[in-house]
Amino acid sequence: MFQDASDLAAMAEALGRSSDYRVLRRLVPRPRSTAVSGQETRIGILLDTETTGLDHRKDELIELGMVKFGYTPDGRIIDVRDTFSAFNEPSEPIPAEITALTGITDEMVAGHSIDEAAVNAFVDDSSRKSFF
Repeated sequence: MFQDASDLAAMAEALGRSSDYRVLRRLVPRPRSTAVSGQETRIGILLDTETTGLDHRKDELIELGMVKFGYTPDGRIIDVRDTFSAFNEPSEPIPAEITALTGITDEMVAGHSIDEAAVNAFVDDSSRKSFF
């Protein structure tokens, strides 16, 4: 039962309007850039956090995600080098609206904490320049 792309997009749009469904779409990879041999490359980290709310004075971190990537001095991303993901169990249950927004449940974070040494090791490894 194959549908054409416009039918699938319409179905996804209809499901996304319902409070009963959460529609995820496939991430289409970007074309890779290449560094010129001997060109300096730098390492960057994309940081993503999920929290129990929007108030930094009371809300807690529930997920930390990082993507380490190489890029050239002119800003072209050349590769993804590593990823990091960790859950953290907050002191209070995750509010229903945060679970609806993030998909993260109390069961997913139960018993988890973010290992500071692992985060530091991931970041520290990024502080060195490299050459292709």
